Amino acid sequence: MEIGSYLKKQAEFINTKIREHIPSGIPEKLFEAMAYSLMAGGKRIRPILVLESAKALGMENTDSITDIAVACEFVHTYSLIHDDLPAMDDDDLRRGKPTCHVVYGEAIAILSGDGLQSYAFELISSNRTVPPEKLVKVINLLAHGTGIYGMVAGQAADILHEKENSFDDIQFIHTHKTARFIQSCCQIGGVLAGGSEEEVNALGNYGLYIGLAFQIQDDILDEIGDEKKLGKKTRKDREKNKLTYPAVYGIEKSRQVAREYVENAIEQIKILKRPQILQQIAQYIINREV
Repeated sequence: MEIGSYLKKQAEFINTKIREHIPSGIPEKLFEAMAYSLMAGGKRIRPILVLESAKALGMENTDSITDIAVACEFVHTYSLIHDDLPAMDDDDLRRGKPTCHVVYGEAIAILSGDGLQSYAFELISSNRTVPPEKLVKVINLLAHGTGIYGMVAGQAADILHEKENSFDDIQFIHTHKTARFIQSCCQIGGVLAGGSEEEVNALGNYGLYIGLAFQIQDDILDEIGDEKKLGKKTRKDREKNKLTYPAVYGIEKSRQVAREYVENAIEQIKILKRPQILQQIAQYIINREV
């Protein structure tokens, strides 16, 4: 099966599992906002990477870890809700739909993001089939990749940078804001499959490289992509003087760097039992149009 079709099928599977795990409660508006953002669409790359990384190490049945993969998407959705806020990127559209704060107001949007983040860790720690020592490692990896040494640090740097257009600034922002989380998802899959330290490290390196390539491709699409396909306004990063690869190096150089990252990612996972799907995902990331 062609990788694009395969990923679409896997995304549909993840969507089914997300629906099964959407929480309900009071106040209804809070839970409604959480569900609205969770089901707004998306590629579901992060939970797919959790499952495919486990499969790459030979895990035949991933039913016992789908809730953990879903939890990673909950964290991703929380980050998007907060990223769209007026104090952050101030976006009115996400995946072609009004953003959470536009529909529910800023306060409920902030709280729904908070709720999704905390519920993700509740979901992981409630798993009764994965050994507790693995769950502790999973929680540590996810918190590290999305917290003050990962995504949160990258978001802060993106806001605080002084627009000096340096490679180091871009590298820090891309590494922390995007790649660390993707790296964590790949490592989580490796841990859940019982991978060796060498295998989990290989998956982590793979995730870091494809995360960097993913962000570069996002920046390229923001410059030249189709707004209808992307479901959001393009060229907004340029208008806001955001520090991106295309802004500093241009489109062609950015594409070259992204290709190099993908080549490095593919090299990292040659030691795995079944690296083929992950290798195809790496190539897909820099060829996608959305």
